[in-house]
Amino acid sequence: MNSFGKASDTTIFAEYALIDGQWRKNTVVTITNSIIASIMCDVSSIQARQSSWQVEYLTPSYIDVQVNGGGGILLGEYVTPDDLLTVAKVHQAFGTGALLPTLITNNSDAMERMADSTAAVIAQQTQSYAAANTHILGVHYEGPWLANAKKGIHLAEHIRPPTDRQLQCVTRSDIGKVKVTLAPESVSVDVIQDLVAQGVIVSLGHTNADIDTTLAAIAAGASGFTHLFNAMSGFTGRAPGVLGAALSNQHTYAGMIMDLHHVHPASIQAAIHAKGLAYSVLVTDAMGHVGADVDTLPYFDLSITRTGDKLTTPDGSLAGSCLTMHQAVCNTLSHCDVTWEQAIAMASIHPSNWLGLDDIGAIRVGYIANLLGLSLPLVEPDLPNTISINTQPTISHHWVKGQYVK
Repeated sequence: MNSFGKASDTTIFAEYALIDGQWRKNTVVTITNSIIASIMCDVSSIQARQSSWQVEYLTPSYIDVQVNGGGGILLGEYVTPDDLLTVAKVHQAFGTGALLPTLITNNSDAMERMADSTAAVIAQQTQSYAAANTHILGVHYEGPWLANAKKGIHLAEHIRPPTDRQLQCVTRSDIGKVKVTLAPESVSVDVIQDLVAQGVIVSLGHTNADIDTTLAAIAAGASGFTHLFNAMSGFTGRAPGVLGAALSNQHTYAGMIMDLHHVHPASIQAAIHAKGLAYSVLVTDAMGHVGADVDTLPYFDLSITRTGDKLTTPDGSLAGSCLTMHQAVCNTLSHCDVTWEQAIAMASIHPSNWLGLDDIGAIRVGYIANLLGLSLPLVEPDLPNTISINTQPTISHHWVKGQYVK
């Protein structure tokens, strides 16, 4: 037992801890039963030595709301609970503490299997030690209610308007937080309103809608945009399109794939300035290549190949990414006009807010203890406020629901 926690508690001493957007020095965070029980700043050296763990920098873990796979697994037609757990654990190594496994446009059977697997894992996370150190928040259905004109690599044969069976699937009460990416020209305002009323987070993407249709969907409750700039109607002076609606509305979120391939960093920076930092969210759109040694993996009747850090189909089309959330944070820090703490917020508290969560994404008493320990090269002592493009953080520790996973 020590002077500031019970023997069963986990205590972490951080030289710097990111608390409510500010770096606090010499901080001890105490974890009890997966929850942050107390936070003490400016502690003495004796208290620091008594802590279970010591880290240089302590931040919230990342939250990824668009994860298609990892570890050689693409979440598809025959997804299982074990697949979801494997993908979650693969991404933990790269700083993602909580996530929304994502099903790319598929048939109704696959949608229901994804829901069943998600429900099973969410139940396991509260009942089984094997799943206790994973944090799957729910499920993201990217399709099938999309526009063929902006389908990307989504299969046209599975793109369709919503059916009663599919609507029942995405509004289940046992699958956690549900996010649905849809094209507003393919889904009526009434359906969007009903989805939102039942707790579904509606995001607009893979859409060729005009601005009036997009604004009507926002008025009906759509709260954001999936992979901003990609697979959506563009922005011109006379035809603002979906992109124009997204950039001009400062109360909707925007997911951004900061892999340096999907979008130019200058466009990301312009979007952050237009929308405001609080509504800017980093995502990976990660495929099965993350955490896997293989470079080519199947996708329906096609294959997706990794060349360097870029994924393409045989015709050269972008096909998701092999991006990790930590690399997304580092890329944003290096190429956009943001501070380290702002880049971290784009990967933690902002996605939490988009999902309507109030117990994850920050270092606060009562929050779930998803925490990252990070280190930096030896530089000036006040580096958190002056971190530069040439100084990139590395992950040294990771706790998910209070359990050490790295």
